[in-house]
Amino acid sequence: MLALLLALSPAQATELVWQGYYRGRALAYDSLSLSTTNANTEGFSSTIDHRLLLRPSWLISDHAAIRAEVDVMKLSLWGESPDTYVDPVTGETTPVATTDGVSNVSTSAGVRGWGEAYTSWGRIAMGRMPLQWGAGILWNDGNAVDAEYGDTADRLQVSGTIGPVFLMGAWDVQVEGFAGADDDMQSVSLAAGYRSETLGVGLLNNYRYRPEGAETDDPYQAYTADLWAFAELGAVRAELEGVAVVGGGSLGNGADDVTVTAFGVMARGDYKVEKLGFGAEFGVATGDDDPSDKALTTFTFDRDHNVGLFLFEEPMPTLAAAVSTEANEGRTTDAARSGDGIQNAIYFRPAVRYQLTPQLLAEGAWLVAGRADSAGTNEADEGYGNEFNVSLRWDPHPHVWFQGTVGAFLPGPLYSAYTDDELGKGFDEPAVGARLVGAVEF
Repeated sequence: MLALLLALSPAQATELVWQGYYRGRALAYDSLSLSTTNANTEGFSSTIDHRLLLRPSWLISDHAAIRAEVDVMKLSLWGESPDTYVDPVTGETTPVATTDGVSNVSTSAGVRGWGEAYTSWGRIAMGRMPLQWGAGILWNDGNAVDAEYGDTADRLQVSGTIGPVFLMGAWDVQVEGFAGADDDMQSVSLAAGYRSETLGVGLLNNYRYRPEGAETDDPYQAYTADLWAFAELGAVRAELEGVAVVGGGSLGNGADDVTVTAFGVMARGDYKVEKLGFGAEFGVATGDDDPSDKALTTFTFDRDHNVGLFLFEEPMPTLAAAVSTEANEGRTTDAARSGDGIQNAIYFRPAVRYQLTPQLLAEGAWLVAGRADSAGTNEADEGYGNEFNVSLRWDPHPHVWFQGTVGAFLPGPLYSAYTDDELGKGFDEPAVGARLVGAVEF
C-alpha cells in the first residue's frame, strides 16, 4: 500500500496533523445490585478511568496519506498498572505505592493504521481502519468522548462521490487464517446514498460469509441491510436508522444449523428555540422468545450507542463475587438481566435542555424501557424500569469541557420478579449514581 501511495505522486514534504482528546471519567453507583437485602449485594462502587486517543495523519501529498489512531490507556483505571518491586531476598514481585507507583508500561492500548490514495474518481484505502455508518447503531468507530469500544476492520475500501451521491465498496477480513489457507470469516460491503448539508439518505449492504477451505468447514452466511436518513429543517433535526440481519449456518461452540433473523431501529429528533431545546429518541431491538432453540432473533445495538447512566450501560444486577480475584475484580454479573448494549428492548428517551449561560448547559432526561419479546414469560414482568438523569455541562474554554450527571434508576418487574437459584432474589430497590467527565479535545 505504501508503494501505491508513493507511486501516485512523489512526496516533497509531509504534513503531520494531530487530532484526538484526553478524557478522565469518574463513576459512582449505589447500588448496581438493586438490593440491600440480597446476601451478595456489593453496595457502593466507584471507578476512575482514563482515555487518551491520538489521531495523527501524515499528509504525504494531494494524492496520498497515511492515518493512524492510537488509543492509549483505553478504559484504564487510575492506579491499574502498579509499579512493582522485586524483593532481593525472597524474589517475590509485589506492587508498591510510592511517588512513582504506576508503571510506565501501559496495559491497555489499541492501534489502527491505514493508507489512503486519492484519484480523480475517488479514494482507495487499505489497512486496519475504524468502521462508522449513519447514527452508529450497527457500525460505530468508538471515537466519541463517551465511547468505550469501537468497531475496527482489516479492509480494502474504495469510495467516491458523484455530486451529492456517494458510493462505497469494501472487502473485510474478520479472522486471519494460516498461510496458504482461506480466512475464517470475511465480508463484502456495498453502500450508496445521497447527502447534502441538510438532507441525507443511504443504504449499506453487507454480506458476511465463511469461505470454503477455512479452518472449519462449517458454512455461515448473513446479509445485513442498514438504511439511514437525516434531515435538518431550521431548528428541527431528525435522524433514523434501521437494520435487518438474515442468515444462518454454524457459529461454532456447538451452535450449528442456526438461523438468524434480527431487526433494530432507532429514531430521534431535536428542536431548539433560543435557549430552550427539546429532544426525544425511540428505539427497538428484537429479542428471542426461546433462547434455547436454533432460531436466533435477538438484535444488539452497538455498545457505543449510549442512552443512559444505568440502563444498557451497566450490567444489573451486579453482585459481589464469592471469592475476589484479579480476573473478576470482586464482582459477578451471573445474575444480570441487562448488560452493556441495547438488546431485546423497546425504549423511549425524551429530554429537555436549557442554556443557562454561554458556557453552561443543563439537561433533564427520562428513559423508560421494556422488553421487545417476553421470552415466554408473563409480559407484565418484562419492564426494565425508569431512569431519570440531570446533567450540567460547562465549557470554560474552547476544546475544554466538563460534564456532571446524577441519576436514579427505578427497577421494573424484569428485575424485581427475578430469582436466581444460586444468587438469590430481592432485586427491587432503586439505585442512584453519578458520572463526572472532563475532556481536552484537539
